[in-house]
Amino acid sequence: MQTPAERALIDYVGEIIKYQPSSDTPPVIINLGAGKSTVIESYLQERGLYFISDRLDVEDCTKKAPYIRNCFQASLSDMKMVASNEYQLAFSNYVLEHVPDLEASVKEIKRILKSGGSYIVSTPNPAAPEFLFSRITPLAVHQLIRGSKEEHRAFETVYAYNSIPQLISMFEQHGFTLKKSVYFPATFTYLYRFPILRTLSTWYDAVIKALGFKWLLGNVCLVFVKE
Repeated sequence: MQTPAERALIDYVGEIIKYQPSSDTPPVIINLGAGKSTVIESYLQERGLYFISDRLDVEDCTKKAPYIRNCFQASLSDMKMVASNEYQLAFSNYVLEHVPDLEASVKEIKRILKSGGSYIVSTPNPAAPEFLFSRITPLAVHQLIRGSKEEHRAFETVYAYNSIPQLISMFEQHGFTLKKSVYFPATFTYLYRFPILRTLSTWYDAVIKALGFKWLLGNVCLVFVKE
């Protein structure tokens, strides 16, 4: 199920691609933690946006499409096969919570971006109750909640950041400026497979959002620019 934070990521990526200076050469972007999915790129294509996309993941992320150039198998913390100052934009959709060496990854993301390039990320808020629960329970519990379909496969989380402000601070310490920070409810998208819990989560999300308790909202989309 697509989350509001993922939809925001797609919108922000689309905005940046759309407003690249006119040129015969399309903007070059990279999907960090791409997996096998091309859902985000497909949405961008459907909007009539013109770009070239590279892909990177710790597992084989090879896909074929007219807009795909390179598919790298590597971790975010060690992308030595990826050229420096190469991309106008990089993005990650629910990836940073799985990265053990986050500081090295931030440095690598900065290295591969052009000056003034953007990094957009959707990620869980580890301080939200549903993700506190996820952090203290076995992966098998998380997988049971997500479901058995391959596209719902759960991955081990490490949460090398304890809060969104800490995550933002790490990027800022390594030469990024935060441009946007938007929080979204997450319990519905986490529990939607269970009818009673789905209804309760809808009420919970509505109350938390109405009260303005953003630190309890489970998903966030961040937009950074390399200084």
